[in-house]
Amino acid sequence: MCIQVAAEDSLYVTDHFLVTHNTLNDAFIILDEAQNTTPEQMKMFLTRLGFGSKIVVTGDVTQVDLPGGTTSGLRAVRDILEGVEDVHFSQLSSSDVVRHRLVSDIVDAYARWDAERESQQQGQGVHAVPGRTAHGGRASRRR
Repeated sequence: MCIQVAAEDSLYVTDHFLVTHNTLNDAFIILDEAQNTTPEQMKMFLTRLGFGSKIVVTGDVTQVDLPGGTTSGLRAVRDILEGVEDVHFSQLSSSDVVRHRLVSDIVDAYARWDAERESQQQGQGVHAVPGRTAHGGRASRRR
């Protein structure tokens, strides 16, 4: 679907659309829920970066809603862009949760459970990919 922007300042907001074939100059661009992009969609999004722009990508790799077997673009991008100058990653933890106190305890319990499963899988010769998690969901993090 093409979006024609009639606004004089060329500003617009999309919901459930990926902006393609555009270069976004002098913009502040946010991709939220990025765990639900594929690596190809993530590349398409990141390569829209124009002059004078900044991109912020947020997501929680523990809450991927992609069809089974589909790699999350958010998981992949960290390995792909590690070491690229001016690309920075921040990993949040349960201490960043700003919901009910119990939510931090739940996040920690899931982290322990994941670590135990990973340890068991490695003991059985199955090599799990270590999770790089930003716990708490999109509304759970301080921004």
